Amino acid sequence: MPSELAIIERAEMYLRKLSCGVNPLTDSPLLDDDSCKQERISKCLSYVADLLKQKLNAAQKNAPKQPKKEPQKAKPALKALALDAETLSHYQFFDYPVSISKVIRNINALIPASENMNHLLYADVANFLVQEGILSRQNAANGKEANLPTTKGEQYGFEQTEADLRGHHNIYTQCWQNGQQFIIDNIQKCIDIANERLARKNATTDEAVSRPGRKHFQITQEDLKNYPADDTPIPVSEIARRINTLVKPDTERIFYKVIRDWFVNQKYLNSKKNLDGKISFVPTEAGTLAGITTEERIGKNGETYDAILYNGNAQKVFLDHLVKENA
Repeated sequence: MPSELAIIERAEMYLRKLSCGVNPLTDSPLLDDDSCKQERISKCLSYVADLLKQKLNAAQKNAPKQPKKEPQKAKPALKALALDAETLSHYQFFDYPVSISKVIRNINALIPASENMNHLLYADVANFLVQEGILSRQNAANGKEANLPTTKGEQYGFEQTEADLRGHHNIYTQCWQNGQQFIIDNIQKCIDIANERLARKNATTDEAVSRPGRKHFQITQEDLKNYPADDTPIPVSEIARRINTLVKPDTERIFYKVIRDWFVNQKYLNSKKNLDGKISFVPTEAGTLAGITTEERIGKNGETYDAILYNGNAQKVFLDHLVKENA
């Protein structure tokens, strides 16, 4: 039931509207011969409404202050994720292609809620698949970047698909049952990536107010042995992404512009200004011989553009440069 103050507030509103010649239930004007439109009655209604308003103001002023809320207790720290063979044996495979996100959700559903464990994220599994050369970061036909299957990935049961989701046209990767099996067979590698992410987060939380800056970007020849090289042409952003998965957590990342500008400085690319003032790049003769190609694509605005792609040999050219630079 409404409180007494709520009833008084409602009554004050009704009387106020009636005193103004308005039906409080319909907000339509009262008829001219309605008694509430008579001047003396209208003034009486307004007077009583003022009295109710004064009572409301006094009650609100004298109302006891709400006690301060107790500060929320800090949530217990998440434990490192661990999934044994028995737990994974309960994973339900789909006999039709599903998104990688759906596979991850079904894996996370196997984690006992009482264990307060870390969970897998899409990025954990996607990073592993990129490292294995199953996926690569590509410019999709809708002009956006997406993790899409390589030729190797298609052999393992991963395929590119398109769908309209929540009013947007999406291009993404699905996996058949053998693709799901590949993720399950290599789940520990995904878990290691997830737990490394958790460790970095905890380290950041435990740091003092000022944290030391990251070390300048550096990578060793030993680190680069794990670079997932293949002959599939990929954009420079994917080269940067693959390299950054190999650097240590306390080290700065390399930006794709650094890689692109190196190719420009080494005369593998030429830059040119378009009529609209934007800068674009085209491979030189040396760049073409090194394995840099262009591919016409359609951007999200419907206009065509040339994507610059680097095959395995072109990627190796830059990786060899990194080895010499960091020797």
